Amino acid sequence: MVLTGVGIGGVAWYFSPQALQLAPDHPTYSLRVLALRGNTVEVTRTDDTMRPGTYSLQWPAGGRATLGAILSSNQKGVVRRLTGNTQGLKAGTQVHFDLFVYGSPAALHLSYRSINVPDPLGPMPAWYVPGRSSTWVVLVHGRGMSRTEGMRPLRTLAGLGLPVLDLSYRNDVGAPASSDHRYHLGATEWQDVQAGARYALAHGARRIVLYGYSMGGSLIESFLHHSPQAGRVRAAVLDAPALNWNAVFDFRANQLGVPGPITALAKRVVAWRLGLQSLDDVNHVRPGADFKVPTLLFQGTGDTSVPFAANAALARARPDLVTYVQVAGAEHTQAWNANPVAYTARLKAFLTRVLR
Repeated sequence: MVLTGVGIGGVAWYFSPQALQLAPDHPTYSLRVLALRGNTVEVTRTDDTMRPGTYSLQWPAGGRATLGAILSSNQKGVVRRLTGNTQGLKAGTQVHFDLFVYGSPAALHLSYRSINVPDPLGPMPAWYVPGRSSTWVVLVHGRGMSRTEGMRPLRTLAGLGLPVLDLSYRNDVGAPASSDHRYHLGATEWQDVQAGARYALAHGARRIVLYGYSMGGSLIESFLHHSPQAGRVRAAVLDAPALNWNAVFDFRANQLGVPGPITALAKRVVAWRLGLQSLDDVNHVRPGADFKVPTLLFQGTGDTSVPFAANAALARARPDLVTYVQVAGAEHTQAWNANPVAYTARLKAFLTRVLR
């Protein structure tokens, strides 16, 4: 019994930090172009390349082109529409499948500046896209991702005249690190969102819209519950947000076949490592949680990272504040990719209504 207990504790200790470890996003160039014909490309068949929607291929030396509709497929490859500059791309080129489509605001032909946002840990790199409105959007990417995650709706936000501040936060590549070099699931990173809000307010913003992906949603909700600047937030847009970390851990453990007792112990270890009483301290959808502002929430039913049922429950509990857009079959944070036109229409309608 002692050995069994030690074994369970050891597995839990090993499993617990997986969500806290840094995992910066880098191009992998693990796919290969099989053929290039006119405005089509045949690329290695994977679950990603077989997903319908809009994505991009990236190749070394900065090449990037947009992937469109699937035209055909076989056991080895998939043929899709390809638009953009294909210079340097040919059969045999190793490529990266990019969910975020655009590499920077320049790819969208938008004027922007690279700035540093003052933060308690040091200067946080950010992109600033100017606009005529006094309402600024602060973009917050997800775990292990980068500022490019927010490029997909950027043209829409800029088209509405909204200045956009696309933030880095602690432990990002190029940003200051936390003392333990671990993610804190929003429990401390919300202070970096606060730094972004303070920067916006000091540079002409009167109101703020917070826009977050995945773990970025947890940062946003933690900010709304802790920051003195929360009262300046007019609305939030959340894309596949991780708002209930108990549910996320249970969901991922079930996928990995981790037994329930080990999962429960692992969650206790995670909370202990973060200095929390329990993961309920970073659970923003528990009974009694005070949801703050009008919120547009996108999530795909095919999400394999964050259980959509938990966010659907939030939408049912707070229909007065939450506009819920469920996207059939879309993977994690890929609601835009699945149907950019529909996503853009819902985003514009929501922002036009709440900012009127």
